[in-house]
Amino acid sequence: MIALLVCTALGIEARAVRHGLPDGDALVLRTGMGPERAERAAARLPSAGALAVAGFGGALTEDLRAGDVVVASEIRFGERALPCPSASFLAAELSRYGLPVRTGPLVTCDHVVTGAGRGLLAGRGALAVDMETWPLAEAANGLPFAALRVIADTAGARSPWAVPAYGVVAYRVLRRIGPALARWAAHASGTGHAADAGHAADARRTEGAGHVMDAGRGTDPGADDGSAPRGEHPFPTSREG
Repeated sequence: MIALLVCTALGIEARAVRHGLPDGDALVLRTGMGPERAERAAARLPSAGALAVAGFGGALTEDLRAGDVVVASEIRFGERALPCPSASFLAAELSRYGLPVRTGPLVTCDHVVTGAGRGLLAGRGALAVDMETWPLAEAANGLPFAALRVIADTAGARSPWAVPAYGVVAYRVLRRIGPALARWAAHASGTGHAADAGHAADARRTEGAGHVMDAGRGTDPGADDGSAPRGEHPFPTSREG
């Protein structure tokens, strides 16, 4: 059984997240974008000691900037909510690596949220929005679970991904979260080797660290991971989470 399973929606998110994860102890699973694909992936997750969801997200409050990391204190979907008890530990670990972190509710929606819709969610205390986390949080079913989103789509932007530079900033931050996730997983699963996990992750800050599996393509490590071709910006042209 792997120590840490990290789910991302997009291949480019998987490429970023796997950077710095300890080789052999972590698996990055690309679920595909949107709640339906996330739900299908959630039904066949491999066994793991801890489960995390990571990737890009949309800000709901004006004070969040591109590159800020939102660690979910709870996941909301409609009127339902699931708590993330170890959010404070993960946030502290990310801060140790010099990343700007906020902790608060993360909302999963089944559609792209813009304008007034974001204001309504912010009015209920949420910090960020995505389209995949809720089904995966439900599937955790007692496993240590965490969710984080790096802001690439700010509340003040005219439309999602309206400022390309924001995506570049978010991508660079997403590449730095691996060691903190490894330390969180070791702590949350009670292995007692949180420091060792973090040190191993630090030592493996190479592009090939961590294995990526595509939920729609099987487990072939040589399969296309959806990474952006050379010369393209490392983020999609339209997405919420």
